[in-house]
Formats: sequence, C-alpha cells, structure tokens
Amino acid sequence: MADPQHVPEMDDFDVRSVRLYRAGLLVAALGLLAAGPLAWFEPGALYAARNAVVLGAALAGSNLHLYDKRIRALIVSAAWMGAVVMLFAASWTGPLARGLELMGLGLVFVALSGFALKEQFCFRVPFMRAVPWLLAASLVPLLAEWWGVAGALLLAAGVAYLVLAVAKIRMPLHHDIGDKSKYQH
Repeated sequence: MADPQHVPEMDDFDVRSVRLYRAGLLVAALGLLAAGPLAWFEPGALYAARNAVVLGAALAGSNLHLYDKRIRALIVSAAWMGAVVMLFAASWTGPLARGLELMGLGLVFVALSGFALKEQFCFRVPFMRAVPWLLAASLVPLLAEWWGVAGALLLAAGVAYLVLAVAKIRMPLHHDIGDKSKYQH
C-alpha cells in the first residue's frame, strides 16, 4: 500500500505482483471502455467486454497490496465471488441467469470500486470517487436493457479507470509495496 517515502527492497515476486496488479487495472479499464460502445451498437457483444472486466478485477485482486487485511479480504472476495457467480449464471437460462449475472457483475464492481477508492486515498488519483457511483448506477440500466444509458455510464467509468491505470503504470513499482513490516510479519 502507499508509502512513497519508504523504498522497500523488492524481490522478483514483489515486482511481478505489482505489474500484474497494474495489468489487471488496465484490462478492467479496457473492458469498461469497450463496454460503452458495445452497449450502444451491439449489446450481444457485451460478454467479451464483461469478461475483460472480470479478468481485470480478478488479476488486480489476486495481486493487491493493502495493509488492512479486512479491507483487502473484502475487495478480493468481492472480485472472486463475482467471477464465480457469473460463471454459475452461465449454466442457467432465463431471468434467474440474468439476475445472477448482474449480481456477479455487481460484486466485481464492488472490487473495482475498492481498487479505485484505495488509489484515490493513497495517491490522490483524480476521478476515483466517481467510479463507485458510475458502476453502481450502470447496473439499473443494464438490468432494464437501457443500452444507451448503460453504455454512457460504463464508458465514463472506463475513462476514469483508464486514468487510474495510466497513473499506476507511471508510478515507481515500490509505491505499491510500501513498508512490508506493516502487513508481513
């Protein structure tokens, strides 16, 4: 977690996990960016964008460096429970499948919101406080199949998340690790 003043000794695992976390943020951003136009022009193709968002959340969640283990567990669990619920929904049809899919997506959005708020708190990355609102607001039009509204909200969330991904890619790797003694005993 953020402790830019502290420069830890980083091993290969630290370097790899920070890069994978940042790659997850970028994949999620690209998925959200793609979801916006797809919702407008080809709602049936939203599955590919959704899968990128889920993959990005799972990848970032699996490599999250955060001092508070309860918050870390909440964010990571939301990402993975969302992925599992969406996988389970794929084996069903009808309204139950649609409800499960959106519930799973909502859990993934909780994880993405957690990453955004963490980065806003730690590094003051702009627009991150808007991410939870945009993602939560997109669930209603997705459920109602108001593709234009859903697309606009997902696109706005994607732009904000791209700001996050680019900001993280530009930071030195050690900023994500911080002081290991605070979470690794």
